[in-house]
Amino acid sequence: METKEIIRNYWDHRSEIYSTGIVEYSEEERIAWKNMLASKLGGRKRLEILDVGTGPGQLALMFAEMGHHLTAVDLSASMLEKARKNALQRSLDINFIQGDAENLQLPDAHFDVVSSKFLLWTLPDPKKALLEWKRVLKKDGMIIAIDGDWYSSGIFLKSIRTVSGLIRSVKERNRHDPFKNKYQLIKNDLPLYSLKPGRVFGLLNDAGFEEINIERMDSLCLSARKHGSLLDKLDYSHPIYFIRAVKK
Repeated sequence: METKEIIRNYWDHRSEIYSTGIVEYSEEERIAWKNMLASKLGGRKRLEILDVGTGPGQLALMFAEMGHHLTAVDLSASMLEKARKNALQRSLDINFIQGDAENLQLPDAHFDVVSSKFLLWTLPDPKKALLEWKRVLKKDGMIIAIDGDWYSSGIFLKSIRTVSGLIRSVKERNRHDPFKNKYQLIKNDLPLYSLKPGRVFGLLNDAGFEEINIERMDSLCLSARKHGSLLDKLDYSHPIYFIRAVKK
């Protein structure tokens, strides 16, 4: 089975459980996220934003609620169906497209922003993806990416992953974990499987981006651990980074 097919099948499998909770932030959390995103956009309004690897549409929904025009892409048809339902529930007009983050079927220099959340670590060829994202960005357009070091070798984080995996197995009523049997087979094919800021900085720099900034999202992670579900508390115990870079 090809790497991309394994990835697509895995997220198709996860779409039901993944989409039920991830967009259900408290109002306090939603305000905090939107304020953070607005500050990173420099207060600019009505931007053309491409959300890549949109999943259930978390970033896309928030950007659309902020008044921006959204196109959202995901490899998984099942995830896109969940995202469409989430957008419909909120009466948001978002253009959803099934597609590959590393091979976008979209025009050159069309978007002000390319965003992603928890996507970079899943990509077989993140360098190719970044070059594609740069291609579809306008001059002075920016990448906004949020991602974490989910698979650090540290004992504490390994313990968190074990507990998190058990909880997900119970929630899915399925002791068979497709991640261990499928994703583990391809982890050596994923350059950012254990995402490190220096590695991401190097890839962005090699792709020709400027004004690269990578920072820990400690305050929002603290809020998620305080107000979120048990899974949120576990997931947001990992180092999570906000990544911003500009096409000149």
